[in-house]
Amino acid sequence: MKVPKLKKLINLSPVAKRWLLIDLLGIIVGVFGGLGAVLFRYIIKYVQIFFFDILLPFITIQVGWYNLGYIFLPVIGALIIGPLIVKFAKETKGHGVPEVIEAVALREGHIRKRVAFFKIGVSAITIGSGGSAGREGPIAQIGSTIGSYIGQIFKLEPQQKKLLVVCGLSAGIAGTFNAPLGGAIFGMEILLRGIGIFNAMPVILASVVGVAVSAAILGQETAFHLEDIVLWKPQELPLFLLLGVIFGLISVIWVKVFYGSETIFEKIKIPESLKMGVGGLLTGILIMFFPSYGIAGVGYEGIDLALLGTLTIGLAFLLGVIKILATSFTIGSGGSGGIFAPSLFIGSMFGVGFGGLFKLAFPSLVGQTYTYGLAGMAALFAGAAQAPFNVIFMIPEMSNDYALMPPIMLASFTSFFITWLFLKGSSIYTIKLQRRGINIKMGEPYILDLVDAKEVMTEQVVEIGADMPLSILELYILEHHHTGYPVTKDGKLVGMVTIHDIPNKGTSTENLTITDIMSKTVITVYPDNKIKEVLEKMNEHKIGRLPVVKNDNPELMVGIITREDVLEAIRLAALRTESEVD
Repeated sequence: MKVPKLKKLINLSPVAKRWLLIDLLGIIVGVFGGLGAVLFRYIIKYVQIFFFDILLPFITIQVGWYNLGYIFLPVIGALIIGPLIVKFAKETKGHGVPEVIEAVALREGHIRKRVAFFKIGVSAITIGSGGSAGREGPIAQIGSTIGSYIGQIFKLEPQQKKLLVVCGLSAGIAGTFNAPLGGAIFGMEILLRGIGIFNAMPVILASVVGVAVSAAILGQETAFHLEDIVLWKPQELPLFLLLGVIFGLISVIWVKVFYGSETIFEKIKIPESLKMGVGGLLTGILIMFFPSYGIAGVGYEGIDLALLGTLTIGLAFLLGVIKILATSFTIGSGGSGGIFAPSLFIGSMFGVGFGGLFKLAFPSLVGQTYTYGLAGMAALFAGAAQAPFNVIFMIPEMSNDYALMPPIMLASFTSFFITWLFLKGSSIYTIKLQRRGINIKMGEPYILDLVDAKEVMTEQVVEIGADMPLSILELYILEHHHTGYPVTKDGKLVGMVTIHDIPNKGTSTENLTITDIMSKTVITVYPDNKIKEVLEKMNEHKIGRLPVVKNDNPELMVGIITREDVLEAIRLAALRTESEVD
């Protein structure tokens, strides 16, 4: 009997073959993402040894209880990285994730190759010299750059290249925090703003491989160390609900202070590299007062102190405030590092603080105050980043304890909702982009970002002259069957007129012109505006058509776009997404 050929047995459809390729590339990206996480952690370790073990003894100036040498470490680090960032890779400035979001949303997943190289260096120096920042932002950019580069090598379609960018980010996050599920959901929730089964496959593979590579080299030690099993009582759920409300407000404050600091530094009229030095100086002063509590660097040692119950309520609250300021100074001034670890630090401190207050108020109800520290970590990031799902899984993974998941879920989603009410869908990751005119909201699908207004607008616009008699409008409606028309005068857009502007019957209209009834306030869009922005303006102003005007001359109309065109854009985006995936 003949044995069937393998080729006939594996009779895969083109779609299956394409997804198999993406899954295999996701595994490859996972390997490099995991290696990148390991390399980054080692570099940070040795940079810290240089600054704190070798350099600090030479600059130690003891004044009473305080060592003034701590002040200068972040300053030296900032002055080293400042010229590198300004000259070679400005994308490495700040916390990194917004740049990855921009690459996925607007640049077809394309990230410059040099970004990974420089991000490793400048972030390691920022964190290693005492700057208050986390590892997740840099490793997200490093892993994303790897994914983008592999996508470019294989000449993948934009949608597939974006997916590899997410794979790289997730692998790096998973590897650096030993949290495969949390890393995968981080990438899908933050970058893709949604979770699809087929999209999830390569991302999960990349995350698992990233953790496996990292664990094989660094071991499987959890990020946080708990002495006891975390327990909670069902009767405590109202307190966790209250905690979520409180942390929603704290999340808003955290975001406002963070970007308020950035605004202040932007207004300082000195070179960028010197601004980073000023931020380092302010951070260094705070480190001097609290050198062993995790204000410097990533801060996990401070989180361990909080979770072990060694901090007083007052000190916990104070450290939370200090970390907000230190991180705002470090990253707001232009330093390079993430905000995830600082958010965990801040959340743990305020969580333990409020847990202590709850225990004083309800001693028979509250058992372990550090359970509120863990819930606080999740709640703060869920609110600030508008991403509750990833922390619900990541915090238990990082602490190796899943017993607290129900309270974490309650606190996180409550905080998420409260923050959403104030920030209206913006997050600590997207506000940076919105300041540059890139309007991205958390939770909104990318499909509306895939089509520009110019692709679906009508170029042959039926317009009406401002000086025409009102009776002409009725003829226009009968002839063209539109209910509204742009009004022009001398070739310039001066207003809009609709069927609803026609006076009621019985009103004398004999001497009226279009100018007399038109709306002189015209809401317009530009040809390169995304359909999402067009739809937002239509909904906000409750209008069904928008003139499209030239970017450099808003009085010159180049087209018009209606709600029907928006529906066509959505259909076009859906077809475009399917073709890129298939």
